[in-house]
Amino acid sequence: MPLPFDQKLYDMFLQADRHEGVDDLGGFAYQLDLSIPAIATAIHAGHRVRNELLPLMEITAACRLFEEDVATDEIIQDFPSAIWGLDSRAEYDINRPPEDALPLTPEKFWGTRVYQTPPGDAMNARSIEKFHAFYRFIGSYLQAVIARHGACVVYDIHSYNISRQVEKGISNPPVFNLGTVLLDKEKWGVQIDAWLQQLNAIAIPDNDTTVAENKVFHGISHLCRSLTESGENILVLPTEISKIYMDEHEGTLKAPILDALKQGLQSAIKQHSQLFAQLLT
Repeated sequence: MPLPFDQKLYDMFLQADRHEGVDDLGGFAYQLDLSIPAIATAIHAGHRVRNELLPLMEITAACRLFEEDVATDEIIQDFPSAIWGLDSRAEYDINRPPEDALPLTPEKFWGTRVYQTPPGDAMNARSIEKFHAFYRFIGSYLQAVIARHGACVVYDIHSYNISRQVEKGISNPPVFNLGTVLLDKEKWGVQIDAWLQQLNAIAIPDNDTTVAENKVFHGISHLCRSLTESGENILVLPTEISKIYMDEHEGTLKAPILDALKQGLQSAIKQHSQLFAQLLT
C-alpha cells in the first residue's frame, strides 16, 4: 500500500529542516527535524474529545484514560522529531484501519460502550477526516525524510495496562515489548537487535527492566502495517511500555518512574537513531 501523500506538505517539509505546530484540524501536534532519519510517535497519547461528541458519550473520562497511552507524549517530546496525538482514541483510533477506527460498537472498544447516542454521519466524517489528515501528514513527511536520507526509523511508542495482560494469563508482563511480526529481520536485524539492547539498558527505580519480543503485542496494528508495507525504506519499531509509571485505574502518575522512563527512552532513541544513521552511510 503506498504511503498517503500531499504535495503541498511534502514541498513544505523540504523547504526547511525544522517544523513545529498543531495540525489544522487539531488532531495531533508535531516537532520535526528533517536533518535526521528518525521520528518518534505517540499516537494514543491524546485525551481530548470534540465538544459535539461529548454529550453523546456514555464512557467516562476515567474510562477513556484507562485505554489511552497516558504520558507517552511526554516521553517522546524531547526527541527532535516527534508526532503525538491530541485526540482520544475513543473518538477515532489512528492505529486501526479507517473502516474500524470509530468505536461505534462495544466490540471496537474492549467491550465498553462508548456512545449512548450514536454520532451522526457528518460527525463521523469529521472524525475520519482527522484520521486521514494524520496519515497524509506522516506519509508526506516520511517521503521527505527518505528523499533526504534514503531511509527512516519510526519509534512507535505505546503503553499498556498490566492488569489486562494478567487477566489473559500473562503473570509477569514485560516492562517493554517490541512487536516484530511485520518487520523484515533479514534487512533490519542489526537495527532491531540494537533497539532491544537499548531498552534492556534502561534503569527504572524499584523495577527490574524486562524486555520481550512479541509477548504481549506483535506490532501488527495499522500504523506499523501501513508504513512497513508501503514499499518505502522504513523501519517501524512498535514499542509498548507497561504502565508501571502510573496507577492505571486511578490515572495518577508515579513521577520518579515516569522520569526514569523519559530519560532512559530519550537516551535510547538518541543513541539508536545515531546508529541507524551511521548504518545508512
